[in-house]
Amino acid sequence: MKSANKTNIVKNLKTLFSIIFIITAQISYSQVDANRLVKKAEDMVGSYYTEIFNISSNQNGTITVKGEVETLFDKLKIGELISWVEGVKNVNNEIEVRTALLPDGIIKENINEEFQRKNVILEPEKINVTVKDGTVHLSGTVNNFKEKLIAQSIASWQNGVTGMTVDLDVLSPAKATSDENLREISSDILKRDFSLERDIKIKVNNGEVYLSGKARSLYAQNHIPKKIQNVPRVKNVINEISLE
Repeated sequence: MKSANKTNIVKNLKTLFSIIFIITAQISYSQVDANRLVKKAEDMVGSYYTEIFNISSNQNGTITVKGEVETLFDKLKIGELISWVEGVKNVNNEIEVRTALLPDGIIKENINEEFQRKNVILEPEKINVTVKDGTVHLSGTVNNFKEKLIAQSIASWQNGVTGMTVDLDVLSPAKATSDENLREISSDILKRDFSLERDIKIKVNNGEVYLSGKARSLYAQNHIPKKIQNVPRVKNVINEISLE
């Protein structure tokens, strides 16, 4: 019996040591994996930025990044870069934005001016911009997801912006390509880029835009059709605009 008890004790000890070894190995492997994840994240960020950032990881794949940048765009970009790294499950972005302090009204004005200058945003007037204590809120509608991304990018580049929330609705493909929407876009182009031209009429049928009426200048007569032709999903522009 004593011999049997000894055998059982030895077996139990072996089992216990095996369990301890497996747990220790798993912890060691997880730690090595976390270190490797940090190295990969550092390499990814370092391929775009020369600044040094404090990057750490827990064993669950959550990366925490700290440091300072001059624009919100850079903060968001660094978080995006880290999210590309295989194995990253979450990004805790604690980077501080050290930007010039500006009044909220000036920040809003600068963003709206940039929206107007970018031809890729077809109807910037449908994007509502509010700013409170440096945090920008974008709401309204855009024609496609690319416009949404561009609007976010433009806002995040501006001096004085320290945070941003986005509540922009993207039109469905059917709505974006509808004759009604194309007519609205064409009308907005006239109001924005040819504000003196009050006698131009616009009709849209199956993606074809018909322009008629009288223009005040030869420039308007020639360039209104060109501007509208560049609108995505416009199939053709029929120009029947005459000079006054």
